[in-house]
Amino acid sequence: MRFAATMAAGLAGASAVILYATSAYSQHHVEHALSAASASVLERDLVVGLLAVIVLGTGASLIGAWLLAGSAVRPVSEITSQATQIEVGTLDQRINAHADTEEYRGLVSVLNRMLERLDASFEGQRRLTADVSHELRTPLTALRGEIEVALRAERSPREYQLVLRSALEEIGRLTTMTEDLLLITRAEAHLLRAERVPTDANALLHRGVDQLHQQIEEKGLTVSEALDEGAHSVSLDPGLVSRLVEHLLDNAVRHTPPGGRITVSSEAAVPASRGVRLVVENSGSSIAAADLPHVFEPFYRADQARSRGTGAGLGLALVAAIARLHGGAARASNKNGSGVRFEVDLVAPAHMAEGAASER
Repeated sequence: MRFAATMAAGLAGASAVILYATSAYSQHHVEHALSAASASVLERDLVVGLLAVIVLGTGASLIGAWLLAGSAVRPVSEITSQATQIEVGTLDQRINAHADTEEYRGLVSVLNRMLERLDASFEGQRRLTADVSHELRTPLTALRGEIEVALRAERSPREYQLVLRSALEEIGRLTTMTEDLLLITRAEAHLLRAERVPTDANALLHRGVDQLHQQIEEKGLTVSEALDEGAHSVSLDPGLVSRLVEHLLDNAVRHTPPGGRITVSSEAAVPASRGVRLVVENSGSSIAAADLPHVFEPFYRADQARSRGTGAGLGLALVAAIARLHGGAARASNKNGSGVRFEVDLVAPAHMAEGAASER
């Protein structure tokens, strides 16, 4: 309507100019050749013709603008209609609008990619909920069974103590699982930040190996360390990185066969203030290539024989979450021979790295 009104105003203005120019010309050049009546008739016919041009031009503009606008907004109507039908349970649907212009095709592509991300996110949440329910059921069932057995008859103080110790072990497992899961979810939701201070990454690795000394001796494992001197002062969150190292080493000890070998190393970035790479390698069985991209997902089970770090399937997921909090990433790969290599990059903030560089 606005386009047609604009066109009508333009035609009216042009007609007024034409009428004025024609009238002036007829008065100066044609008045001697035509009578006054003939001149009046000529003017009237000219006015009628110009009015017809205005009416027809406005009508044609209105019809053309209506058709053009309809064809332009038709893909929007299709996109809106299809998008309103997509709900949580139908996120696998995709928008299929008949878009002829590149802009609309780009919009449809962006919306479909957004739906893919939402579908993957909801699927991950559904899988995580199911896995959490399953993992919580096992210790709770064991805890309830032991207490019920203890209450069926009178027991000696010694027997009650054994039941309480077993209950405490299950409660400890539940506590560890919930703390790890809370950290992962808070990290994914960007509700947790790394409190960075200058940290000796090598000391954290060495301390982590010492904490697993008993398990290492029981399995007869050989542990070698190759620590980069440049990793003595890196901007990290020592509490979070300690947990990362704990789960990473615990995972390696669990999966290394008796008499096997574990290699722990650190590689400082250049300059060292920009971050560090922590590497843990263990001998033993490899991970199937199809499972490698998923080993850092919560509760993922590539092989039932390879139970993960915490025993609840959250160890490596926690490692990946802490790495992301430090601006880095965690990767897993199979060694050329046998065994698995885990790499974790911990990146220092850019402004800290620049400040350290300027001080030097």
